[in-house]
Amino acid sequence: MVSLNLFQYQAEVKRALLARKDELNQEWDPFVASWLAYAFLREGGTTSLLAQEVFERLEAWSQEEVVWQFRRNVAPLLFLIWLKEQFNRPAGQAFVTRATKALWNLNPDDKFSPWRYPEQVFLISLGISTRGRKTQSRFVKTLSTQMRGSLGRQVLLAAALKEVGEAPVLPSLSPTDATDVIVMLWWAERYEESTNKTHRWSQFENIADTLLLQKSDVFDNRRVLSEWELVLLYEALIGQTNKPEPIMLFDYYPLHSRVRQIAGEDFKQGNYLGAVFEACKALEDYLKRISGSSRIGVALVEDVLGKPNMSSHNFSAPLVKVNPLDTTSTDFVSQLDEQKGFSSMTIGVFQAFRNPKGHQPKDKNWVGIGAYEALDQLVVISLVMKRLQDATGIIP
Repeated sequence: MVSLNLFQYQAEVKRALLARKDELNQEWDPFVASWLAYAFLREGGTTSLLAQEVFERLEAWSQEEVVWQFRRNVAPLLFLIWLKEQFNRPAGQAFVTRATKALWNLNPDDKFSPWRYPEQVFLISLGISTRGRKTQSRFVKTLSTQMRGSLGRQVLLAAALKEVGEAPVLPSLSPTDATDVIVMLWWAERYEESTNKTHRWSQFENIADTLLLQKSDVFDNRRVLSEWELVLLYEALIGQTNKPEPIMLFDYYPLHSRVRQIAGEDFKQGNYLGAVFEACKALEDYLKRISGSSRIGVALVEDVLGKPNMSSHNFSAPLVKVNPLDTTSTDFVSQLDEQKGFSSMTIGVFQAFRNPKGHQPKDKNWVGIGAYEALDQLVVISLVMKRLQDATGIIP
């Protein structure tokens, strides 16, 4: 189970990115600006004021003739082609031709060439992704000569290939440092929608305390993350907080222990239908234990919690009261409404959750459920069990 507060950590990473953005006012760096623009765009899209601001600065920078004299600027210039398209302001053909020509003029074998730095190659790939297949094929052919080195390097280069339509195979290596862990986490969140990402987040949690998000004048032996590492981490956090990993949600949420016990294995194996069905059977078994009744479904619920249509005029105390149900109380009607509500809710669990799963083939379109709906249903079952246990003191 991952215990790191991802929402809080995301806010801390964003503060670090904003600090790096402020540093651009003292020392302009188009490479850093490019990664920051990418981060703010991934967070808020083209409506992001932060993304717009950095985009405008990059566009103004690109108009200076001197920028074309330095090979380190090739990556930001090509990235700007992609960025312009995101803002629906496509770069002119002359700009595109000049930027791609500058790329082809680079020597991939030169140890100082942008081709040797995966964090630059990824920015380049975004620009190349907007071009035709002929340009993309040349990019892929050149990049294929660079697929070596650390896990983080190879994965980021694989991401560059993926951005231009390739289907690279990730190296079968284990992370050896923080960069490897962050890049693998980012890859999982960006490209592997159906993968269980809990393991990757656990790996990151194990090293989080060794990382420093913001630069400090005070001595600190933790490793300060670079701008591009911060951005990859930020995008991973955005992905996870926007659409949390279902298994992490299952682990995080304080489900009733019986629901967690009976549904956990099926849920984590992706058998969501089975997870909910088993939880429903556990609830029914619990109701039988409480009541001593051999009845099932709706009749069993009514034995325990009363009929949903009972009223103050024909009231008969149910076997289990979820609140005082004090007929002399001034708020008895509200108490009765809650009791009837829980009776209806529990009946609904059997009618809406269990019965279709017990009587219909799982491959029927309207029967199957996904991870998030399964979680919703398990939470309802958990709530009912918690209230029954609170009311009776009987542990399922």
